[in-house]
Amino acid sequence: MQHSFWKMLSVIKNGLMVKKKSVICYTKPICIRVLKVLYKEGFVSGFRILPNNPKKIEIYLKYSNGRPLIINVTSLSKPGKKMYVSNNTIWKLSSAMYTLILSTSKGVLSSNECRLKNIGGELLIVLR
Repeated sequence: MQHSFWKMLSVIKNGLMVKKKSVICYTKPICIRVLKVLYKEGFVSGFRILPNNPKKIEIYLKYSNGRPLIINVTSLSKPGKKMYVSNNTIWKLSSAMYTLILSTSKGVLSSNECRLKNIGGELLIVLR
């Protein structure tokens, strides 16, 4: 499960570095849930499952004035050492410069949604 998630993040980072409009990678359900959050937060233009190969997904990258909206993606929680954060910690960690994506009991959510719902969870990635 986690291998495809980190591979997807790597493909997105590499695509942004070479200024591609879209990238294609293999997908799992966790990848779809994270992409929905990235879309809702405005970091990607969209995504679609390829009709000729349902195991692959095309992700449309987003830029502002020729610069990628995602400057840095860091995954803090690893399979051997998961990092959990409470709602109080989310208030301290997240700012206007960072967006956190967490796996919670309510699904995969951004730090903004976690603050509104007053919940914490496993910290998956930090976006800048």
